Amino acid sequence: MTQSKKTSSPHSEPESGARGDRLLVRLDRLASWSDGALKRTFPEELNPLTQLGQAANFVLLVAVASGVLMLFWYSPSVQFAYSSLDGIRGRSLGGIVRGVHRYSSDLLMLLLFIHAFRMFVARKFFGERWLAWVSGVAVMALIWFIGWTGYWLVWDKPAQQVAVASMSFLDALPIFGEPLGRLFIADRLVPSLLFFVVFFTHMLLPLGLALGLAIHLLRISRVKLLPSWKQGACLTFGLLAAAIMYPAPLDSVAAMAEKAESFTVDAWYLSPLALSLRMKSAGLWVALGGAVTLSALVPWIFGRKRKRESYQALVEEPHCHSCSQCSQDCPYDAISLVPRTDGKPFPSVAWVNPARCVGCGVCGGSCDTGGVGISWFETKAEERRILQSVETARGKGGGSWVAFVSAEVDGSLGRFRQAAWESRLEGYEIFAVPTASWVRSSLVEKLLKRGSEGVLVVRDGRAESPSRDGGRWVEDRLEGKREPVFRPKRAGGSEKWKVIDYDPSIEPLAAEQARAFRESESPSETTVGPRPLKSIISATAVFSVLLTASVWPSRITVSNPVSPQPEFVFSFKAFGAFEAAESLVAEEQAKLPVHMRGRSTSKPNRSDTIARLRIDGELREQSFAPKGISRDGPAIGEMRVPLEPGARSISVELLLGDGTDSLQWEGEYEAELRRIAVLTYEPHEGFVQHWEKGNERP
Repeated sequence: MTQSKKTSSPHSEPESGARGDRLLVRLDRLASWSDGALKRTFPEELNPLTQLGQAANFVLLVAVASGVLMLFWYSPSVQFAYSSLDGIRGRSLGGIVRGVHRYSSDLLMLLLFIHAFRMFVARKFFGERWLAWVSGVAVMALIWFIGWTGYWLVWDKPAQQVAVASMSFLDALPIFGEPLGRLFIADRLVPSLLFFVVFFTHMLLPLGLALGLAIHLLRISRVKLLPSWKQGACLTFGLLAAAIMYPAPLDSVAAMAEKAESFTVDAWYLSPLALSLRMKSAGLWVALGGAVTLSALVPWIFGRKRKRESYQALVEEPHCHSCSQCSQDCPYDAISLVPRTDGKPFPSVAWVNPARCVGCGVCGGSCDTGGVGISWFETKAEERRILQSVETARGKGGGSWVAFVSAEVDGSLGRFRQAAWESRLEGYEIFAVPTASWVRSSLVEKLLKRGSEGVLVVRDGRAESPSRDGGRWVEDRLEGKREPVFRPKRAGGSEKWKVIDYDPSIEPLAAEQARAFRESESPSETTVGPRPLKSIISATAVFSVLLTASVWPSRITVSNPVSPQPEFVFSFKAFGAFEAAESLVAEEQAKLPVHMRGRSTSKPNRSDTIARLRIDGELREQSFAPKGISRDGPAIGEMRVPLEPGARSISVELLLGDGTDSLQWEGEYEAELRRIAVLTYEPHEGFVQHWEKGNERP
């Protein structure tokens, strides 16, 4: 049968809004292939990889619910937090709840990363989708921070690292009068109030996720927040199984005087520790600031600026009859009805919001009068071209069977593989369209009435397709379930049409379905859904892989990169002596108002505080300036000195600046590997040593 080769639009397709479009299309095809391969053995309604957003929402609810249940066992205080968790180790009821809480948090991050990757390769991040992308990054950052604070609350060795890293992170900001890190150099100094603030933050911040999710879904129509109950049950069962098989780990209790040789980290939340342990506060700023900033800037780094009128839908007001179908069908809530001003006998007219329209083309098939559609693939002009091409082909002995193929399956109209589809759908006149739902019921009616024996529509059935759920409408219209409905009478009594979903993992399937349609046969067994036994096996495999991929990175034992050498730490806050006021010159004094004469007008400044540290006779000296803009505050400082193992004689002296007032301490310390001796000085406490009593000299 002769086939028409001229299927391209006379209008020029707008350029892609994404840089690296070719690579992204290939990655998207690979993801589509994996979806199709899973669909053959795994029911789609149970597959979390095809419902990543809904699955992530459900896992988030599990994490929140299990976190609330944890309050039956957990004590939110620095004194009892660890012991309350130590009491539910293993496979006790509390231990299982803790495992579900931990592993659901890990699975949530895995699902979000996969979801972000799928959105990226599907090119749903640039242009009008920037808000969804940026808000999604913000939600992920918030979830990460909630998890970070959650690991603080365990108060074991990893929690100790989290607390110290967090304080270093905050101390890098010039907003606190005193370094917060001083609070975490000894166990006795760790503030209970701060620990409770972290607990309160961990419990309260999930409420902010609701706002973030609302913004994330603001520009999407018909949002489905949760998966099917069957998939929810599978996810819950899988998390319970993981919690029972692999109880959540718990390291030894946090001890500020110890340098842990190793500790267990959850890579999903504690990866920034790798940099913070090596680069201190700068490492955490680089890890967090860099990752969040670069992720949020993806729409501008990988996106191109395009003229909206070159790709977005337009409304021809004279042809709009105020039916509202386009606004109901739009996948991105971009079309609404506004009051009419052109005098037509209809109350309203469609209006396209340029901040939301992505130019998917679904609205073109929604309008029976052709009053709305994308300008570069104008509905009426393209339909005339298609009808003329079919007539021409029919005159040459072809044109009896027509196939509309959604260009979404190949990435775009510009990348549509015409030759491949001609080979795949042998005997059909093939026309590429932006999306399957661009095809109007009236066009199918005209083709059938004018002698075509059948019309096939090949649809991109992926949830991640540019037209989202809009791809379903073409079948609903042809079945008479959605306006504008297919009218068999206008088709000459024929109802010879079929809609199929393209599965890239089974290339011959489309050809088999197309052949069966032409020959009025039932499709072969390749189109039959998964069998029960296969479903159980594949479901178990998929959930096992997902849980393994989320649980394994959460139980990584890493070595502590800090030196095991003993250390002596002296931390102090001391008020230096006030410096002598400047003497007033008589001439300068005469210039001052009468009430200001006789005294210096300069603000009082404190002198620097000098700390002298002598270990086994070796002297170390350092000067510390007073805090405050006027240099009238205390001097706050810290000296860290590595020690050799063994008995060490230590003396400390603070010179407050006037040459006579000094504070002294002297003692001995038995230095051990991976141990830290901490000595502090506070004006209201004096010198306090934070190690075993009884070995200091008076």
